[in-house]
Parts: sequence; structure tokens; C-alpha cells
Amino acid sequence: MTFYRIISLKERTVLIVTCCIAIFTAVRCFNEQQNIRSITVKQQCEITNRTYLVLPDQVTINDSFISARATDVQTGERVILAYFAKNYQEVQKISKTSSVMRWTVSGNKCPLEPATNFNQFDSQRYYWQFHIYNQIKCKQLRVVNNYQSGLIQRCHVLRAKLYTYFSYFPHPLASYCQQLILGMKNDQSAEMMENVKRLGLLHLFCISGMHVVLITDCLRKGLVRAHFNREDIEWLLIISLPIYLIIGGGSISLIRAVIMAEMNLIQRVTGLSSLDGWAISLLGGLLFDPWLLLTLGGQLSYLLSFALQVIPNTIRSYRQSLLLNLVSLPSVLAFVYEIHLLTFICSFLIIPFFSGEIIFPAVIISALLSKWLPLFPLLVNYLLKEFEWLLGELSNWPGVIRFGKPSAIIIWVLFIVTLLIIDHYRLRSLLFLGGLYAIAFITVHVPLYGEVTFVDIGQGDSVIIRYPFSNRVELIDTGGKLLFGKRPARTKRDYATKTSINYLKSCGVSKIDTIYLSHHDLDHIGYLTSVLQNFKVKQLVVPKGMEKQHSLIRLIPVNCQQIPQILPVVAGNKLSCSNLYVLHPFDKSEGKNEDSMVLAGVFGQLKFMFMGDLDRQGERNIMHRNPDLKIDVLKLGHRGSKTSSDPQFIRQLLPRIGIISAGRQNRYGHPNQETLITLSKNNVKPVSTQRYGMIRYRYYGSSYHWQTKLKGDEYGWMLPRLNNK
Repeated sequence: MTFYRIISLKERTVLIVTCCIAIFTAVRCFNEQQNIRSITVKQQCEITNRTYLVLPDQVTINDSFISARATDVQTGERVILAYFAKNYQEVQKISKTSSVMRWTVSGNKCPLEPATNFNQFDSQRYYWQFHIYNQIKCKQLRVVNNYQSGLIQRCHVLRAKLYTYFSYFPHPLASYCQQLILGMKNDQSAEMMENVKRLGLLHLFCISGMHVVLITDCLRKGLVRAHFNREDIEWLLIISLPIYLIIGGGSISLIRAVIMAEMNLIQRVTGLSSLDGWAISLLGGLLFDPWLLLTLGGQLSYLLSFALQVIPNTIRSYRQSLLLNLVSLPSVLAFVYEIHLLTFICSFLIIPFFSGEIIFPAVIISALLSKWLPLFPLLVNYLLKEFEWLLGELSNWPGVIRFGKPSAIIIWVLFIVTLLIIDHYRLRSLLFLGGLYAIAFITVHVPLYGEVTFVDIGQGDSVIIRYPFSNRVELIDTGGKLLFGKRPARTKRDYATKTSINYLKSCGVSKIDTIYLSHHDLDHIGYLTSVLQNFKVKQLVVPKGMEKQHSLIRLIPVNCQQIPQILPVVAGNKLSCSNLYVLHPFDKSEGKNEDSMVLAGVFGQLKFMFMGDLDRQGERNIMHRNPDLKIDVLKLGHRGSKTSSDPQFIRQLLPRIGIISAGRQNRYGHPNQETLITLSKNNVKPVSTQRYGMIRYRYYGSSYHWQTKLKGDEYGWMLPRLNNK
């Protein structure tokens, strides 16, 4: 039965269920939005001695930081509890508890924070699927074990105990048991997941309902040996699968796999086909989470399982693997932004090895029979180590294509054409689809517009500049975190990875032509290491005298993609192929605040000026050397501190817009009230990343427009009163 026949002929159940899906999803989304508006707190408020029910498998511990999903005992409201333990004993007490707990907390209740940069992971939207809209930052915490547990709570307790039990297995077998069977991640599996992501094999964990089939078969064989009759076995499996859904963590792929397994068990009673089971599993998933298909996991799980249902039986082996990769590719590009040339080969060779023949069965058997076959887990663990080594080696091979994120229209076109190819699997069709991907690649990498983007990087500065009709990219400062005497942490993922680096990847950027570093403070150059590890960088431009400073050299890693040339500059220097020119410093300097490199340039119809952390004396020096200087957009110095933005300087420049890059609730009170008053007196509109998140200016010819990630009221509860007007 081909794809067209499935859609157009006698699969009436699929059509009915699809209509139900549309109706239920629309109603549920509307109700969910109303629920969010009514439950989300509008301002930060203080709570005292509030009691919450906490399930042991919903607790996450990272050093001294403890977070948990909890339920208010009185109102039933679900929240996130966040707490920094005062000592090691508190951490141990909570980590070793495997029963239901009651946490009595005092602290500040506030809304969940949304993503503040374009294409950034939105944790607020993620927690919405669990009906969690607020968080509590706990100041005091008292934990009491709660022994009154219902069936669902006991399933969660069992899940926590199994997690602890699996943790005693050798690594990486422990991680595979915890992730595949329980749906619980740990830090030890992070590197393997990065390799899987880099190779484009994320669908290994999205169509991995194979373990549900294996567990069902094991239970069936065990019940047969216990002399249960066939009808009783079927009913016991129907009842036990929802219990495993809770123990397995209720992930999207697990919900689909369990519902499809249930439909297969009752197929003889209902007469429904496997495609009907898929449609009903989609309905069940959407009832659980209306935003299901807006996530990568949801899209891959349902798209690939649907493709397996409709791909003709004549298409097998490597051709089927190719079609499955093509079906998943638009979603992967929309979320991951890159693809590896080895993806197709790895999928064809590894998926059968991973899900059907060796990895899954071996992990399941190790988990069930480890006490009776103690040598078998050791053998499986050795096999998994070799498997992970192979993934690591393959992921390091050249061949990663930084594709970028196509527009929503292009993604839909690619997806629809791919579905049509399922029924017309010909070389000509594949070449046509390849041509569409080539067009999509060009539209991402050679934009018709230019842009100047102010990243919400926290208490720091980072500006991205892209030029129209080219792939030239420049970066002014990288942002960073001031550590106040602490040694910098060498971590693989910092805040730049989530914000500026992620945004550049979504734009298809694989190289940066120039990075301008205004001065040597960490809040301006601290994330340089991460940027150099993720992109090829041709040159670093610094104030003259800073090029040999240890504070800069130590941030250039030996394993960066390309060792950049360091170019020292002073006022009057014009960079080749760039719209920017240097206004400060005038002489060789030490790279301090007062030595900040100041840049200016015209982009579209507006003239921009980027001040670094230059103080008022430096501003007056620029003004005296450039008495006719006028600016349209001024990136204020030192995040709006009163040490910058001299009133006389502002009056001479006459900017229309003042951009302020500062962290929320920062210890310095930036932007300073005196600076905001100066802007108001000179009719300068202040636009802050505190309030609006990422600020993006795009221009095309003589036209341009401004765009911000936030509307301006999402973080009202975190902003100073003056900024909230």
C-alpha cells in the first residue's frame, strides 16, 4: 500500500483521529494559555513555610545546587524548587532518599524565565509541557520523608530505586540502563550525546520504542513459563504498559511506543491497523502535551514512525535508511543547524546494531539478569565502550556542514517534497530535492539583508555584525563572566554556547572574519575560548598594547579551529573589508576601561558607535578630536554606568537610540539612574537587553527595521523600578 493510497482510500480511522487531534489540540492549547495566564505570578513574591510534595526521581543535584519538580500540598500547583545547600550533609540527605518527600520551604516565588535570545533553548516552554509555570528560589529548606504513597507515587519511587541500582553498574552500561530504560540522563552520558548529535543520529533515541517491544516479549515469555493462559497474558500486558510509562519517565518517544504497543495488543478486538495505532498514539501524545510537535523529539519520534508505516515494502535496506534520514533532515536543521556527511552511512550501519540486534537487547538483558549472569554485564560494558569510542572517532572526522536554520516556509516545502518522494523514489526526484536544499543553503549563508545584533549575554557585551549579500561576519566582544577572585572554570558549555554561539550557528556561520576586543576585562573577552573552539576566526583586533597581555593569550586555546592573527590598532585605523573604523585609543595602552577600543560605522541608513567601557574623560577626548561627529545609534559605555555617558558627549552626538547591554539584577545597579536621566533629557530612547533581550537591527538597501526577542514586560519583576516604566 503506497503513501497516496493510505491517505486517499479506506483508512477512515486515520482521518477521524486526525480531525480529533486538530480539535483536541486547539481546545487544549487555548485552555493551556488561559491556565498559564491565571497561574503564573506577575511579580516576585515571598513565601514562608510552604509545603511541597517531591518525588525522589524528580530531584537533580549538581554539586551544592539542588533543584526539584514539586507539587504544592494545599493547592496542587506544580513548581520548580531551586536551593543551594549550606553543607555537604544536606546534599547527602536528599541524594540518598528514595521515598516520597515533603519539603517545607521559605524563599522567593517568581515566574519561569523565558529565552531572551533568538533561537535559544526556551526552558519556560519546556516546563510548560509539565504544567509548571513558576519557580521558587529557596532560602530555607526542611525535608521530611512522606510514607503515604499511592500507586503513581510508588512507580516514581521504584524508578528512583532502579536509578540508584543501575548507578552501581560499570560505566557506560549504567548510563545506557538509566537513559534507555528509565529515561533519566546523567553527566557521564553528555559526551556520548554530543557525538550522537554531531553525527546526526538523534533519532536513535526518538524511534527507540524497540525496548518496549523487547520488554513486552520478556514479560510474555515469563508469564507463559508461569503457566498463564494467552488471554490473561494479553490483559496483564495491557495493564502493565501504562505503569512502565511512568517508570520509564513518560518521554515523547516512550508515550508513542507504549500506545502503539497497546494498540497492537488490542488489535484483534478493535480491528484497527498499525497506522491507526500511530494516529491514536499521536492523539494521546497531544492530549498530554499540546506543544508536542514543536519539539525536536516529538517531530522525530512521530515523523519517523509514520514513515516506517508508509514506506512501500519494495524499499528496503540502504534506500529505506536514506528516506528515513531525508524525512528527519528538515526537523534536524530547524533545531540543530548542522549535518554531518557521514550521517547516512552511520545511520545505515549503526541503527540496526543499536536498536534491533545488539545494543538494546544486551542492555535489557544486563539490567534484568545481572545478578544471575554477572559476567554478561561486563561483556556488554566492553561492547558499549567500543561503540562510544567508534562514535567519538567518527564525530571528529571532517564533514560537518554548518547549514543554519532555514525559514519555516522552506522547512515545510522540504518536508512535503520528501513525503512525495516516498511514493516516487527515483533519482530525478532525489536530485530535485537536492536542488531545493542547495537553494535553502544559499538563502541562509548569503542573506539579502545585513544586521547588527546586540546579544543578551548577561552582565557583559557582545555584538554580532553580518553584511548583506555575503557571508562576512564580525563580532565586537564575546561577553564573559566576572569571577571576583575565583579561578575561571574550564567548562565545555558556558553562557555564550547557549546564546551568541548558538545564534551564529543558526545563521549558518562557520567562520568569523574579525573579532574586536574592546579591552581586557573578562565580561568583554571571557568567552573568547568558546568562540575560537566553535568557529574559524581570521583575526583578533585589540587596542595597541593589549596584544601581548597574558589575560588575552591564555584565552586562545591550542585546539581552536584556526589560530587567529592578532592586530593591534589605534584611532584612525580602518579595517579592510569592514564598515568599522577606530576612534579610540589614541596611543599604546594597557587595555583597561579607560583604554577601551571605540568603533563606529555606517550600516544601512544608520550610523552606529560602540563604546566598550570607556570612561567620561575618554568620551570628552573623542569629542574634542571629532567635533562634528554625529551618531544615530549609540551602544552606551560600561552598561549604562554613571562613569560613562557624559551629558556633553551625548548632546554632541545626538543619538536617537541608546543600547544598554547589562545583566538583570546585577550587583552594580546598571544602568545607573543618572545615565537614564541624561538620555531622557536629550531625547535618546534607551533600549536595554535587560528588558528586551536580544536586540536586532536588520537593513536592506534604504529600508530597515528593529526587532527584539522580548516584548518588554516579561522580566518586569527583575528590573529596577525606573527601568520598568
